[in-house]
Amino acid sequence: MCTTPFTEQCKLSLTRIERGVGGPGAQLSQLISDDILEIINRVNNDFITPYNNQLTTRSAAALYDDSYLGKSTVAPVSDCVSLFLCLSFQMAAYFGHSVAATDINKDGLIDLFVGAPLFMDLGGAQKQREVGQVSVFLGDGGFSFQPPLTLNGTEIYSRFGSSIAALGDLDMDGFNDVAIAAPYGGPKHQGLVYIHNGRATGPSLTPSQVLEGRWASSNMPPSFGYSLHGATDIDHNGYPDLIVGVFGVDKAVLYRARPVISVNATLDISPQILNPEDKSCKLPDSTPVSCFKVKYCLKARGKGAPASLKFQVDLVLDRLRPKGPNKRVLFLHSKTFQYSKNMTVSNGLGPTCEEQEAYLIVSEFRDKITPIVVLMEYKPDYQQAADKTGLLPILDLSVPTNISKQAHILLDCGEDNICKPDLRLSVVSDQKEMYIGDDNTLTMGVTVENLGEAAYEAELRVFLPPQADFSEVVSNSETTSKLSCAPERENQTTVVVCYLGNPMKGGTKVLAGLRFSVHKLSEQDTQVRFDLQIQSSNQFNNTSSLVSSITKLAVLAKVDIRGVSTPDQVFLPIANWQMKESPVVGDDIGPAIRHIYELRNHGPSTFSKALLDIEWPYQFNNGSLLYITKLEVDGMNCTTEMEINPLNVSVCHTHSSHLTQTLIEGDLETLDCSKAQCMKIRCLVGRVERGQSAILYIHSRLGVATFLKVRQHARFSSLGWRSRVGPVVRVDVPEDVSMAVIWVKSEPEPVPAWVVALAVLAGLLLLALLIFIMYKLGFFKRVRPPQDDSTEKEQLAPQESGDRNTDA
Repeated sequence: MCTTPFTEQCKLSLTRIERGVGGPGAQLSQLISDDILEIINRVNNDFITPYNNQLTTRSAAALYDDSYLGKSTVAPVSDCVSLFLCLSFQMAAYFGHSVAATDINKDGLIDLFVGAPLFMDLGGAQKQREVGQVSVFLGDGGFSFQPPLTLNGTEIYSRFGSSIAALGDLDMDGFNDVAIAAPYGGPKHQGLVYIHNGRATGPSLTPSQVLEGRWASSNMPPSFGYSLHGATDIDHNGYPDLIVGVFGVDKAVLYRARPVISVNATLDISPQILNPEDKSCKLPDSTPVSCFKVKYCLKARGKGAPASLKFQVDLVLDRLRPKGPNKRVLFLHSKTFQYSKNMTVSNGLGPTCEEQEAYLIVSEFRDKITPIVVLMEYKPDYQQAADKTGLLPILDLSVPTNISKQAHILLDCGEDNICKPDLRLSVVSDQKEMYIGDDNTLTMGVTVENLGEAAYEAELRVFLPPQADFSEVVSNSETTSKLSCAPERENQTTVVVCYLGNPMKGGTKVLAGLRFSVHKLSEQDTQVRFDLQIQSSNQFNNTSSLVSSITKLAVLAKVDIRGVSTPDQVFLPIANWQMKESPVVGDDIGPAIRHIYELRNHGPSTFSKALLDIEWPYQFNNGSLLYITKLEVDGMNCTTEMEINPLNVSVCHTHSSHLTQTLIEGDLETLDCSKAQCMKIRCLVGRVERGQSAILYIHSRLGVATFLKVRQHARFSSLGWRSRVGPVVRVDVPEDVSMAVIWVKSEPEPVPAWVVALAVLAGLLLLALLIFIMYKLGFFKRVRPPQDDSTEKEQLAPQESGDRNTDA
């Protein structure tokens, strides 16, 4: 079964009509030619009429049946014998849907364009896109063609290649051009037509112009570009025009080709080597200056354009220099770096030229190497060049609209005026190592030499690391130079630029010192790197080798460890303390002892990952010495060889007893790790900044039972440590933290007050009883010796006499 052809192209001659029939089926794609007179004489509206003089090309062989590859046939009208057959390489691409012939590469041979609007771009298994394709068969002489070139569409389902039309030479460059339609292309599927210009190698791969449909249809797509016809000058302006059919909206659009103006511009500078010392010109104020002439010319031609063409010409001096006061040259008459002029050029005749003078500004001559570029730009007056219908011309797109020339300043570089310096650089730093966290200063001694010709705008450039800042230029001897240096920012990098001279003549040697402050160092930094280079504006050998100054970074931290025991003395025995085989609370073991170890960083560097080892005496004579109940840390992480608090005793407050103590004399014995059994506590100290500390708290209980067995005055050490911090750490080593265990003799207990009171009362009762008994026994009666009455009276007489006297 074959697919019936769905398109045909007809061509009417004086005596015959040819119909090209093409389609996806290879069998029935043919070229048919009939006699016109026979068609007219035998016309019948009711029946299909065969024609006796009909000529057709042969059908394809049976092997192409059901191939669906499509074909295109080339045959002469005289006998319709197939001379060239081209087949598609992809099934159902509708290869041959459209065909056009023109000489696209100007070789005198006809080239063939064949469209395949349903061509699939097989970019991958999941990336197949229907974009359409046009195959270009360049003529190879006779009826043979070269292997095809391909133009692929860029939008899916746009049907690129649905219609093709030869346009003739649109831009008058000698090459024919072609139009290719994509009726469903564009952002709203309104249709696109691509204009491809001819080249010596074939059609341009990129379209020079894209025509876009402007209509929309509610019932069906507008199909802008459904049919194309070109190579006909409809408006008689000498250029072929294009008709585009818009099938969906029943329209046909005429695109008139615009006249093309080809411009030939020239620009000359005289002299091209400028000598600043040759001051042959004068400013309006009679100041002598060195000057040069700028001559510019325009020549234009355009078919269908007016006899006279107007252009606006703009001149810009020293184009490579930024705008503003940095221009090194100005126009003599206006003292500006820009000049505009309206020029009238005769169409197709000789060039029109004008000339301006410019002068050098000596004060802006720091840059003597960069050429002085003069830029000329032009644009036509399109409105003046429009035809009577208002159709505007267009410039030849293959010719640039600007041109530039350059001049050079005379240099002391020999006959060729080209300086080739030989720049050498070396650097020595006064710091081989710096410490993180410290306020470091670094001084570099730099030696700069030029062993070749003059170096213009020579600069020493020092690329600073992020951790460094520029301080000053050091000039402390007669041999060092006082350079002019300043920091600049380039692409987030600070660059110190030091001016070396303009020019830096050959044989020059410069010694200089540069000082930097380095104070933004972090632990991740391992080194500080400065890159140095000499740069100049010379065309050749304009830089030296890149030299690096590397200073290593180290950690230097003054660290001390302080330890304290609370309490620092324990007195044994403890009143009312009883030994228990299975202690439950901490007091069952003994009094609470707390050791505090502080590791303090005095800087300047921050350190981390230090190791703190503590040798802890935990057993003596198979008895508990210092039983650890808990570890508390701040800024470190500690591990032990043995389990902490294996008896799981609870930690409770210990009540201190107040005793009147008397020391028992005895020998002093230190229980350190040489006599007692010790366990190692290893602590990994984290990040400790300058002025910060890491602290370890060890909570323990003194093994009283062990000391009751020893019963002697003893002193022991509980600390043995080791520290390792970063590459460089200085540690102040403390004395061992110790605690004294002292045996004491207790004084007799005081007599209770009630006993004293009872004893006093009993004594008083006993005394009263004795007194009573003695009284009863007459112990208190007095026995006096006998006396006479006369004597008694004599003794009493003075008393009575005295009484009377008193009464009187």
